[in-house]
Formats: sequence, C-alpha cells, structure tokens
Amino acid sequence: MNPTSTRIGEGTRIMHFFLDTFFSFILSYLLYQWYNFQVIYWNYTPYRYGYFFFATIFVYTFLFEFVFCQTPAKMITRTKVVSLNMKRPNIVQVLIRAILRTSLITMFGMAWNDKPLHDTFSRTHLISTRK
Repeated sequence: MNPTSTRIGEGTRIMHFFLDTFFSFILSYLLYQWYNFQVIYWNYTPYRYGYFFFATIFVYTFLFEFVFCQTPAKMITRTKVVSLNMKRPNIVQVLIRAILRTSLITMFGMAWNDKPLHDTFSRTHLISTRK
C-alpha cells in the first residue's frame, strides 16, 4: 500500500454507511423472523427487533473487518481499513471500530477532525485498494 493514497471522501463513507446498514437490516430481519418462528412454536422468550439489529451490525462489522479488513460496502467501493502504520489492524482496533460503529453517534467526529469516531479512537483509516 502506498502511504500517500488518496483520502476517502465523505460521499464514499456515507455510501458505506447506507449499504452496510441495508445489508445488516436484511440479515437481522431474517434472523428476527427465524427467531419469531421459535417463539411461536417452541415458546422461546420474545425479544424486540432492535436487539437483533444492533447485534447484527456489531457482528457483521467485526467479522468482516477482522477477516477481510473490509465490509461488503467497502468491497464494492474498493476501500479497506488499515492501521495508522498502513498494516492490518489488530483485533483490539477492529473491536473498537465495531463497538463505535454500532453507536449512531460515530459520524459526529467528522465535524472536528475529518474522521468518524470509529477511525479516531481505533487509530485506523480507510485507503483505496485501486491500483
């Protein structure tokens, strides 16, 4: 990777947010419906959909960024997550990113330092994988 890679703009980050949220919504809705089947027929304890949604966003973000350094939205836009020294982020950095991305306030960091909070606190950033 070239350390002078172009900076990923806000439009790309907004597209990541919407695409990853859409993919997480579909997955969490399917899990929720499957669980509701268990609730109806096997008397499992019912839970609200929000629990499934936020758990799915966390697991989705953590697994994809830990295994591939990319979520599906980042694969589509050809970007990936790296640590500040341009290497693969460690598990703690990925965990911090996943926790903060689950919160809805993560984008407010762009107001004062041009990076979302999940990039700031995990000490990571996005780079383009295009040649």
